[in-house]
Amino acid sequence: MVKKEWGTFVEIFGITPKNRIIEFFLEMRELDFSIGDIAKETGLNRATAYNTAKDLIKNNIIVPTRKLSGIQLYKLNLQKPEVQVLVKAFNEVLNIIEKRHQQEEIMVPQ
Repeated sequence: MVKKEWGTFVEIFGITPKNRIIEFFLEMRELDFSIGDIAKETGLNRATAYNTAKDLIKNNIIVPTRKLSGIQLYKLNLQKPEVQVLVKAFNEVLNIIEKRHQQEEIMVPQ
């Protein structure tokens, strides 16, 4: 099994199935995905992805968008205030990482 490198969101909030799916949707927030795609992209087995997604759907974190060849697709619910807070926090963490990376480039002689 290949070691998966987790994103900063998961490293901060814990490597749980729910956080892995939320991080995936935060990274790809403008796109919609099937539960099977979510399982594949997050490294979760399908049963875990379905059970976790069911909870996220129930809590209106992810919402159905459309059906494609009979398969339901889901997207992050950017209208939900709690999700908006997660997006802001995620973006702020990315900004911090970018600034750190820029500082490291300055410190390394070229």
